[in-house]
Amino acid sequence: MNKIESIYRYPIKGLSGESMTSVVLKAGEVIPGDREYAFARAGVQFDSDKPEYLQKTNFLALVRDEKLAEFDTRFDPESKSLSIFQDRILALEADLVDPADCLKAAEFFRDYLAILPDNCPSLVRATGGTTGHSFSDVPNKAISLINLKSVSEFGEKISAAVDPIRFRGNINFEGDEAWQEFDWLDRDLRIGEVILRAFKRTQRCAATMVNPDTAERDINVPKKLHENYAHMDMGIYTEVIAGGEIKCGDEIELI
Repeated sequence: MNKIESIYRYPIKGLSGESMTSVVLKAGEVIPGDREYAFARAGVQFDSDKPEYLQKTNFLALVRDEKLAEFDTRFDPESKSLSIFQDRILALEADLVDPADCLKAAEFFRDYLAILPDNCPSLVRATGGTTGHSFSDVPNKAISLINLKSVSEFGEKISAAVDPIRFRGNINFEGDEAWQEFDWLDRDLRIGEVILRAFKRTQRCAATMVNPDTAERDINVPKKLHENYAHMDMGIYTEVIAGGEIKCGDEIELI
């Protein structure tokens, strides 16, 4: 049985995720609030009314900024309040509706990451939130799935404990077999009344080298994947074909 173990959304690209017990999905959309915000690097042009896909290197992200993993973030989707903790101590609180607070948050990360004063990032969001645009690593409105059995098998192969949080998936599930998810491409998956269509394997980058507990690059995940499997993939991207509620414990059925 392919059972959902955990559900996550990542309100701000590059920062920590939030565990969810259930979520309502809509056709053609991401998990509500997933990658709704991002800190764009200085000079990056983003039109909130006409958003376009930009590569991850245009934003603060673990691929280049591993120190972001030192923070535990809390985001209230109703009030748009962001709280950032370091070592369980509140380091910053910001109202992301208030332009002054958005600047304060950007300056906080500029200073912490030792970015030059004139290169301050800016907090960006599409008009309409994730219905307008999600700052995913792919242009599609995607929901990513991680097979925990694949992660476990990979860890055994390289003799290391690999935390699935490294892969920042939306749905972590316990599969019947390791790597079976790669056979699901161009197939539909049913979770209750929800139907997802798998469309792409997720190629992994330097962001997965970062230990989510220590914020250190301790395992070269892309290299280890390539050495052991001749690819650098972990997980798959899906799109929502039919909406509805999913929850932890639900079964994923190939149809």
